Amino acid sequence: MRVTFDRRVITAAIVAALLVIVITGSFHEPTYNAIKNKTGFGGPTTIATQHNPAPSLNPTGASGFDKDGKEKLAYVVLLSGTVDSAQGDDLENDNYFVATRILIWQLLHVPESRTKLDVVVLVTPTVSQSRRDRLEKDGAKIMLVDLVKTAPWIKPGEHQWDDLMTKFRAWQLTQYNRVLMLDGDSMVRKNLDKIFDEPLAQIQKSLTDPKFQPVEGQPHWPDKYLFAGGSEVWDSNHQYPPFHGGGLKRKGVMNAGFILLHPDEKMFEYLVSFIDIKDSFDPTYNEQSLLNKAFEWEGPMPWKEVGYTWNIRCPTEHDFEQGLPSMHEKWWKQPYIYENQKVKDWLLAQRWEMKGWYAGREANETLSS
Repeated sequence: MRVTFDRRVITAAIVAALLVIVITGSFHEPTYNAIKNKTGFGGPTTIATQHNPAPSLNPTGASGFDKDGKEKLAYVVLLSGTVDSAQGDDLENDNYFVATRILIWQLLHVPESRTKLDVVVLVTPTVSQSRRDRLEKDGAKIMLVDLVKTAPWIKPGEHQWDDLMTKFRAWQLTQYNRVLMLDGDSMVRKNLDKIFDEPLAQIQKSLTDPKFQPVEGQPHWPDKYLFAGGSEVWDSNHQYPPFHGGGLKRKGVMNAGFILLHPDEKMFEYLVSFIDIKDSFDPTYNEQSLLNKAFEWEGPMPWKEVGYTWNIRCPTEHDFEQGLPSMHEKWWKQPYIYENQKVKDWLLAQRWEMKGWYAGREANETLSS
């Protein structure tokens, strides 16, 4: 009787998983190749609270290279409490959490975009254990970090940006020499590993012109750095690639949703020092505003511009046709993509494709056990 019962349980689990795939597939969950045809397009580590000197996120003290001298690289994502996480363990309706799952799935499991590099998710204490467990099961390396707290004078333009200064914890990941940090509401269509070979992705010396001096009481910036990102675009009414005067907001304004950096504790301390200097930057866009100040083109550590053959906001169908490999765009709403319906369909389909892929994998694991 026990054997019969076990077989029935396993059979029921498999049938349920297949039903999830079949039912959602009839809505927006075809196979990966079918999506391309349809759209027409090819244990956790804890660190100390606050931003004062803190233990490194790298407890071993490694220098960013393995024992054989090979450079260690990684992808990094931050997940904090979101505007949807107040729903408790209703993970399906936490859009930012689902977006993070999609990104991890694309980086680790989708053949066209998967990497062999580490995919690290920095999670704050406001992220529930159920969310951490799910992301770890998905294959990500989970690191628990405390929030980088801000000052009363810093009032971001939107509540959902309140915790984003905690992105600076990525500079404490000194077990990696270079990382690509993506916002959780990003999407990837192709492998991005070769971006680390680009000239813009190399560590360089800071400028030493005497006119560059830190503010009184502020630590000096490091003598070397890496910081590269993409310029802000207005909306999908841009040319490909967009340019200054042809779709970009303003020359020198960087979007912080896709950035290359060199982890460095000294840089972490330099960045958070701006928080304690009232009016040292315009806080409207929170961490993005601070990064634009710290790495301004007229300063000692000018940021490098990532080409739009790598990443863009508000993608268009033409961008996709040109082979755009990644984008900073939400799957659940795209108010600035306008009439690019194929792009919207592809973004939404990723949620259901991801869900079906994991359901199938877990059903297979149940059968194998």
